[in-house]
Amino acid sequence: MKRNAALTFLLPAFALLTVLTFSSCEKYRLNRETNASEDNNLAENFFNDVHKVAEEAAKGEELDEEGKTEMVYSFGSCATVTVNPAWPDPSFPKTIDVDFGTSPCTGTDGRTRTGKLVYTLTDYYRNDGSVMTITTENYTVNDYQVDGTRKVTNNGRNGNNNLNFSIEVSGARITTPEGEVVTWNSTRNREWIEGENTNFLTDGITGILDDVYLITGSGSGTSRAGRDFEVEITEALRVELDCRWITAGEMEIRPNDLKTRTIDYGDGDCDQNATVSIGNRDYDILLR
Repeated sequence: MKRNAALTFLLPAFALLTVLTFSSCEKYRLNRETNASEDNNLAENFFNDVHKVAEEAAKGEELDEEGKTEMVYSFGSCATVTVNPAWPDPSFPKTIDVDFGTSPCTGTDGRTRTGKLVYTLTDYYRNDGSVMTITTENYTVNDYQVDGTRKVTNNGRNGNNNLNFSIEVSGARITTPEGEVVTWNSTRNREWIEGENTNFLTDGITGILDDVYLITGSGSGTSRAGRDFEVEITEALRVELDCRWITAGEMEIRPNDLKTRTIDYGDGDCDQNATVSIGNRDYDILLR
């Protein structure tokens, strides 16, 4: 009877120990994975690309009002750009369609796109108070479906005498080629630190691609594994329009119930390498 009593006590205790051990091992495994960091970067990069494409098209405002200068874009001739009301009509708001069509086309920037970006512009992009709202329609980049809205407001000049913009991304949804989904929202400030004094008329396409921005702010999302996370930029991200990837800066990713991850984008080189630090471990990842 005593043996049976002991077994009656030990078996539940053993089962509980097994559950706790498994839970601890699973937590350890999850604290080594970089999914949330990679998924946040995926959304970050694709919505920077959305901004880049729309911004280039918006700089049609820099053409002379007779429309005699044809714009050249970093995405090449893949898209048809339509402005309504068309230049040289100076009236606002304007609606601009950047239509990449239904057949994949690879631009001179190396990215393959389909679908359309539609945006409205309340004033010239560089004017204080102008608002550019960008929406996507069946838009894909390298076979990733990109959905959502990006609103860009020109705040005028800051204390550094640089133009700066408030940027809100809402309802962002990235669908991978395998059908997995990342959702994302963000609130950012974008400071224009280089390239403001050049444009397409003065320097051709170089006058656009020499633009450099510093990005600060925060965000949140849900990874493709279904785990919620929060984001905070701890060292301003450097975005150069002639590079596909973020070239410098740091941010923290805080997945729900897991350790904080720190992403280091490097010291300014244009490459797709970044480092994710979790506790005392570092993991190299490739940006997409």
